[in-house]
Amino acid sequence: MEKENTGMKVIVVGCGRVGSGLVGILEIDRHDITVIDREPKAIGRLGKGFAGRALVGNALDRDVLEGAGITEADALATVTGSDEVNAVVSRLALRRFRVPRVVSRMYEPRQADLYGRLGVLTISPVEWGITRVAHLLTLSDLAPITSIGGRVHLLEATISPSLAGRRAGELEVPGEARVISVTRSGRTFLGDRATLLESGDVVAVAVTQGSETRLQQLLGVE
Repeated sequence: MEKENTGMKVIVVGCGRVGSGLVGILEIDRHDITVIDREPKAIGRLGKGFAGRALVGNALDRDVLEGAGITEADALATVTGSDEVNAVVSRLALRRFRVPRVVSRMYEPRQADLYGRLGVLTISPVEWGITRVAHLLTLSDLAPITSIGGRVHLLEATISPSLAGRRAGELEVPGEARVISVTRSGRTFLGDRATLLESGDVVAVAVTQGSETRLQQLLGVE
């Protein structure tokens, strides 16, 4: 019996370690996946159990993209090892084919920032890796969660007894830091500026790059 797809139609360009790993996660959620890679050996990473479509070809070729079903795609990810390829394919998908959701891996942070402003959701492993190492080395009371577009970082902080009774809004700085969620006794919820914080709460805070020290001061951490 043919596998029934109940999710999105997703195209993944690039079948290296990241691309094949991404496909594995998408398969669990039963998305309709098409993979494109120039190398037949890369396609072999998918394994015999892969139930989607795999195309050997150059994703810079519009005929290849159309053959992959890009005109009906709900989402596309470009995760090849080339920023240039990822950038061009992302722009084609977004501007020419009007794919609703496009995500691209960019090694160069400045490239990621540029295409982020143009509407492509970008992930920069280099930028995030540098930021994560810096936080782990110097900001022991702030745990990095992820990076958004290379310019905004999502951090976790545990509320100390000295901050208990304060409101979430007191940890916010307009344009620099904003409390996103609060986890209390194993339950996570979206608070607002009036939310009263309790000792042991874990808050997720979105912080613009360069404003981490300001957040440290508000939290009273070293």
